[in-house]
Amino acid sequence: MLRKYRNLYCDISAGSGARAFSRDPEFAREFILEFQDRILYGRDYFDNVHQEVLEALQLPDDVLAKIYSGNALKLVPLS
Repeated sequence: MLRKYRNLYCDISAGSGARAFSRDPEFAREFILEFQDRILYGRDYFDNVHQEVLEALQLPDDVLAKIYSGNALKLVPLS
């Protein structure tokens, strides 16, 4: 759907995001790199599992910055 609909975003909140990326790290890394401009970071837990999964994928710093905050700021600017 992300390939078909250019205005569609996704988030990685809840356990489902972390579990999906953990199942196939190679696919997860490629997916994130392809859609880095439309993935939003979210967390529904009090642990750091989402960050741990993202860090384990060894993504470039600029990609992580987009996921952690940059993409959300595009949608909801603070100024």
